[in-house]
Amino acid sequence: MKFKNQILYFVSILTVALMTFSCSNDDTKDVVKLPSIVDIAKADPANFSILVDALKKTGLDITLGNPGSYTVFAPTNAAFTTAGITSASINALNPLVPADATVIANLKLVLQNHVIGVGTRTSDLLAVGYYKTFGYYKATAAATSGANLSIFFNKPATDILINGGAANGGAKITTADIDASNGVVHVIDAVLALPTIVNQIAANPSLTSLLGLVKSPAQATVLATLNAATGTAPVSVFAPTNDAFATALGTGGYLVGKTDADITKILNYHLEKSNRVAASTTAFSATADITVTTLFPTYTFVITKATLKIVDKSAPAVNANVKVLNIQGSNGSIQITDKVLQSL
Repeated sequence: MKFKNQILYFVSILTVALMTFSCSNDDTKDVVKLPSIVDIAKADPANFSILVDALKKTGLDITLGNPGSYTVFAPTNAAFTTAGITSASINALNPLVPADATVIANLKLVLQNHVIGVGTRTSDLLAVGYYKTFGYYKATAAATSGANLSIFFNKPATDILINGGAANGGAKITTADIDASNGVVHVIDAVLALPTIVNQIAANPSLTSLLGLVKSPAQATVLATLNAATGTAPVSVFAPTNDAFATALGTGGYLVGKTDADITKILNYHLEKSNRVAASTTAFSATADITVTTLFPTYTFVITKATLKIVDKSAPAVNANVKVLNIQGSNGSIQITDKVLQSL
């Protein structure tokens, strides 16, 4: 009897093991392996053949075809063609020819500006607003790395815009949240330009007052300064929000009664010849106050140590707070402030 019970016990254990294996095997069969980001592009040559050729020519097909987690904003063939980029022009490039090698490097930088780390869906993109791409600021013409460029997402109406849409060097997301084995793909209707500081200002709806002011005829010299900035000769902008301008233009506000010439000086007081970025998310410097020399000659302001506060020439002193840090453009950086800085 004891031996019979042992046999029954062994049979029951074997039955459970076989059932567990069978269930596990069935589960494995039900799992569908997602294609990689590159595989998704290759599977749709009608829309992405130029993107595939560009990725191959720059070597980014290896990165985006391997395991990892990325978000790719994928321009269509029509978007590339509009930007003057075709498969023929890409495939004709010879990396052994110095001039072609430069074109390939520039194309790679443009493509890197279409990629952010970690697969991210549109709901999260909109919730955060600013992200950093794999594209970078070039402090020298030969630079192969630098501060990562910023990209801005918002939805002013029915469309999700990147950097304000195609009219501002950005794009619209036309198909969102395509899952890949190594991230997420969002199809876009334009090739993203490397954003300048003016593009970055124009992309953000909270900076429309500043944009309107610098684009007014009376401030043509200020706009020219911003447009003339380059990676090797950058300009940093301390950019007041719309609310800051509303306060400065309200009853008893700082800008009330100022002439166009005064406004030019005040705007230049918000500019610095540098590519200034904060050292951390809480301070520009942890050890000493920073004195910023502005483009309003001989006028400075101070960024206090271990804080994000700016001390201008207002009396009594009212500090400005830096609200958004390190918005990186191709020719400079932007720090968004909650006050129009006072210099006169």
